[in-house]
Amino acid sequence: MSTISETLTELGLSANPFSKDTPLDSLFPGGMRRASLDQLQLLSRESGDIIALIGADGSGKSTLADFYARRSDRDQIVARTRASMLTTPAQLLQEMFKAFVLDFPPQASLNELKARLLAYFNAVQEKSRSIVLIVDDAHELGDDAFSLLTKLVLADNPSNTFHLILVGQSALLDMLDYTCPQKHGQNQFTSVRLPEFSLEETRNYLRYRLNAVGFNEQDPARPLLFSNRQVEKIHKLSDGVPGQINAIASEMLLTRGAGLHTLLEPLQSLEIPPKYAYAAGGLVVVLLLAFLVGGAEEELEVAQRQIVVPIPARSNDEVLLGVATPAQDSNSPFADVAVAPNVDSQPAPQPPAEEPAVEVPEVNDVAVVSAQTSAPATQAATTPPASTPAAVEPETPAAPAPAAPIASSPAPSSPAPAAIAGQGRQVLALPGNQYTVQLLGAASRANVEAFVQRNASAPLYWFESENQGRPWYVVIYGSYASRAAAQSAANGLVGELGSLQPWIRSLAAVHRDIDTSN
Repeated sequence: MSTISETLTELGLSANPFSKDTPLDSLFPGGMRRASLDQLQLLSRESGDIIALIGADGSGKSTLADFYARRSDRDQIVARTRASMLTTPAQLLQEMFKAFVLDFPPQASLNELKARLLAYFNAVQEKSRSIVLIVDDAHELGDDAFSLLTKLVLADNPSNTFHLILVGQSALLDMLDYTCPQKHGQNQFTSVRLPEFSLEETRNYLRYRLNAVGFNEQDPARPLLFSNRQVEKIHKLSDGVPGQINAIASEMLLTRGAGLHTLLEPLQSLEIPPKYAYAAGGLVVVLLLAFLVGGAEEELEVAQRQIVVPIPARSNDEVLLGVATPAQDSNSPFADVAVAPNVDSQPAPQPPAEEPAVEVPEVNDVAVVSAQTSAPATQAATTPPASTPAAVEPETPAAPAPAAPIASSPAPSSPAPAAIAGQGRQVLALPGNQYTVQLLGAASRANVEAFVQRNASAPLYWFESENQGRPWYVVIYGSYASRAAAQSAANGLVGELGSLQPWIRSLAAVHRDIDTSN
């Protein structure tokens, strides 16, 4: 069986182009990456605001920060640290001393440490230089450490010598909104968001990574190693996130020959005439090629769409997680739920008996006729008892609205049904100076409806917002008077809710999301 290095050599590549360890001499220009780097450089020189570099996991935030540090001018001192486990001000100051290569006095008090750090800033300013501190995973900072860091930049920095770049997830914006004081009615922080790649940007990014390991040395116009259909599949499965693109493209590239060898190996151990072995090997090659270009998947989808209804309804877990069924796209193994993909696998409580009939899209006329002729027999086997309420219309089942949440106790277990617009109005009616726990966001309204229905006893709200110009459905939990109370409620979540990755948001920020989408 050929090794990975042999596969790369056959392709004319010096290393795996999609490895995180692959050295990159230039920054990818697409996806606003070059423009974002220019913006960071400008803000760090001419603005006293805190800079927040945010984006999805794998969006390239750390790569962009690397290039910023590489290209810094000589009059800038660029240091970098990681916020993981920095929960106290003392831990933060100790890491800052390490980042600036300063001797750390272990017995010094917090005020003494802060005074020495400010003295260092003044010494740098006297030499007409400035300091830029980059903090990775800044959303993991403890509240006290975060407050101290913002105070060092915004209050104890009159000469504007110290500049701060925070790198992290979207929760960072709520932390800044809560912590940073306003100046002349304006926020003292600026966010730079890294967007996902378009399909064409994904194609260009694949070539950029390949060229980094010598793909175009002999022929600059060499065709890409992936077909158009494969590029489309990579883009679809990755959602245009560079980290996901790397993982999917690497697997697709390095396993292209391994599967063929594994399938042919048993034939070599059988004593059969050569012509039959060649015929079997040829068939394997054809099937493998069909699989790689996706033709077999199209045939499978067509066969699935021709299954005669009725099709059994999906379970609630399948609805939430996006498990592939005949009515879904079998190409994608990923769910469209953006937060907490690993949902607790324990059985969920069943919904009320008035489950609407399952709608099966893209079924041809022959299948529909067959379904209608077989419906009486099927209904005899599946019709609920006469006491069961009649099924509702199948277009869009109404989701039960949660009862009004309170700061410390759950809502009643029998909420009244309400439309999404009504729930959006309920969220807007909550006090903007309070806080909530965001549980998840998804592109599928049906998934969110199923999730809320399955957890009807919890104080849940869901509303429609917007993400990259498309509808985005968000579920929040409760309303609390302080961030600490909301964090305490999030820590106490159990079961399916406890398996998510909740983050604390101000209701004022939630109100802005709703207003923007409307």
